[in-house]
Amino acid sequence: MKPIANNAALLLSFFLCLSFLPLLNAAGNNSLVAETCQKAKYKDLCISSLEAEYASQDADLAALALIAVEVASKNGSDTSVYIKKTLDGTNLEPTVEQNFEDCSENYVSAMEQLDDSLEALVSKNYEDVKTWLEAAITDATTCETQLIKQSPGEEMELFNKNNVFRQLCSNALDIVNLLATN
Repeated sequence: MKPIANNAALLLSFFLCLSFLPLLNAAGNNSLVAETCQKAKYKDLCISSLEAEYASQDADLAALALIAVEVASKNGSDTSVYIKKTLDGTNLEPTVEQNFEDCSENYVSAMEQLDDSLEALVSKNYEDVKTWLEAAITDATTCETQLIKQSPGEEMELFNKNNVFRQLCSNALDIVNLLATN
């Protein structure tokens, strides 16, 4: 009786170890994310945004750069939608409304530049990727500058969203810079 119980316990232990193997393997694969993000300006945001993407688990540096640009693009798109909803659904003071309209134009431009960045990244044209990402960062900075001039209010939420977008673009640029030097 004891040999059967021992064999069953051994077999159960073996299957438990196998069930945890994918988790251990995934944690090992995210070491590239951690290593790459250590070289990014906004390290914590870099790690959290890339680790949130399932595709980053098995990604190489080129794939991480692509994921970083896509994450920035999704965030920018969400921020653009927020701006449009605010403009459509809220009575804003004239200066606040003008700031939102200006930021809306900046986001249209930034989204086009991120689309261009993705195309250039797929073509491995890293200099163009850097140019487009820098332009998107400039658009976000321009929006931010307008928002800083005014008193906080409805603009504070947009300021915070814009700040995250700018940081995501900056992290994507840092990753592309790493890729370009490899």
